[in-house]
Amino acid sequence: MKRFNLCLEYTLFLIIGVMSFSMAINVFCRFCLGFSISWADELSQSLMVWLTFLGAAIAVREGLHYSFNYIEQRLGGKWKKAFMMLNKSITLTVILLLFIGSVIVTAGVVSWDMPALEISRSWVYGASVVGCLFMLIYAVIDIVSHIKSH
Repeated sequence: MKRFNLCLEYTLFLIIGVMSFSMAINVFCRFCLGFSISWADELSQSLMVWLTFLGAAIAVREGLHYSFNYIEQRLGGKWKKAFMMLNKSITLTVILLLFIGSVIVTAGVVSWDMPALEISRSWVYGASVVGCLFMLIYAVIDIVSHIKSH
């Protein structure tokens, strides 16, 4: 699992690097050389989508996603454990619904090409599928470890 996590983190690092580089080169070309690289903005936008969904997976892994922990903090004993499990189950359900919707939408845009990059939009929309898959894995691991520890 450590390699899996490390691979995801390095992928995010690479995405940030490529995105920053393409934006910097495009800004330089636009303001210093008087022309713009046609595909740079589209690439940066696409990478931002990937960054968002893969970053969300890390947030789920680290327990930093949105949750209703106010009530959980006020409860004690078995009620706290039950509410934590309910919270984790809701998170898993929402991620699963997002995953299913993402698969449907991604499959629907396969034939749509991006104008500047000339690749299928499914490469961008696929970020939600991949990100949700990672989120599902992390959410299931979290629930299983919660059950084992209690």
